[in-house]
Amino acid sequence: MKEIKNSKKSKESTESNESNESKFKLSSKYCIILLFLVLITTLMFFNTFHTKYDPLKYVSNDKQIYSASTPIVLVHDVSPVYFEEMEEIIEVLDNNHYSTRTYLFVITNHAGDNNLSDYPKFVEYLHELNDRGYHIQYHGYDHIGGEYNCSEAIANEKTDKSLKILENCGFNTKKINYVITPRYILSKDSENNFLKRNFTIIVNSYILKPKINKDIEKVIITNKEYTWYTPENCTEKVKNISLIDYKTSLKENKQFTLSIHPKAVNYGNGLEILDYFLFESNKEILDYYQ
Repeated sequence: MKEIKNSKKSKESTESNESNESKFKLSSKYCIILLFLVLITTLMFFNTFHTKYDPLKYVSNDKQIYSASTPIVLVHDVSPVYFEEMEEIIEVLDNNHYSTRTYLFVITNHAGDNNLSDYPKFVEYLHELNDRGYHIQYHGYDHIGGEYNCSEAIANEKTDKSLKILENCGFNTKKINYVITPRYILSKDSENNFLKRNFTIIVNSYILKPKINKDIEKVIITNKEYTWYTPENCTEKVKNISLIDYKTSLKENKQFTLSIHPKAVNYGNGLEILDYFLFESNKEILDYYQ
């Protein structure tokens, strides 16, 4: 009798262990699935919120999906020749929290005698700015004359050389897709060179954006520069004009871009004008949408 009872207990115990093992396996399976889902969600979150904000990407003629907003700053002539001037400019931009709305257009071999690769401290500085949200983009190879007023073959050669220099300096050239050519001058052949490479071209008063279907969208913008060696006695007048222009651009629903050049903006009260405009335009956009 005892043997029968013990047998039953043994059988029940075995079944219980098997059931527990089955539950454990099921539980482990669900844990693995849960961990996998958490990993995927984390990666999606990282990609969504840690991809650098690119305001120029959204500028469009389609006013149903785009409305003009805060100014975008375009810094021309970014070069180790203007290292000290760049530091002063960045200080003003940082104070106004403008990193992600600022594009730095780099000259890769300024005057044909200042190869970016030969200036590791400046390259390190640009990487630091890039990590902080500033956009490293392309301006020109040597910036001699209207260097992109040339044939497509020469334009290709200059662009290839420049991208190679930037790559050697550690920049991801796949993320360099905006260009302002020196003095906004470029031939139709040079334009084709950049559009074939999927570059967005910023000209004095408009942007040329390549589309997925190989069409080109021409977007009219308001592009102003108030600090080209501005005389000190014009400071207050220029401040007033800058805000009037910005308000007009908002009413016309055109993106406002502010162009600045190192050395020119560092002259006289140029940095004061820049600081004033960035601060006041931030207030204007808040008032405009209230």
